[in-house]
Amino acid sequence: MNTAQMATRSARAAVDEARGIEALYATGYWLLSQDRPADAACVLRAMALVAPADDRSWLALGTCHEALGQPEVALQMYGTGRVLARSSVRCDLARARILRAQGRNDEAERTVVAAADEAEGTLDDALLDLVSAERGRR
Repeated sequence: MNTAQMATRSARAAVDEARGIEALYATGYWLLSQDRPADAACVLRAMALVAPADDRSWLALGTCHEALGQPEVALQMYGTGRVLARSSVRCDLARARILRAQGRNDEAERTVVAAADEAEGTLDDALLDLVSAERGRR
């Protein structure tokens, strides 16, 4: 096999993996939208194993566990996403929301500050808007 063939095979494999990740996310999101959080969590765990740096799986897993009445597990999912995901702003904001609901306001504020620091470093307007909205909820 020559170099061009190897590169083509590698590119196809990357596309297949990306499609698989998107299929897992779409399936998990659909199950969640159908009020099936336990089923969605199973699918989203698979996504988290395959693509741990994709914050969508951790966010959706946290949402599943919130829907199941398991806020502490949700906090763990958001916390894991904070460590493993490329960007942790959304995971931090989700954690802050739960912490605030539990009356853990100091922790929530520190978490929002961490999210704001990261968002400012990215210069991503959407992330900055999310942080601003969360700060407005205090």
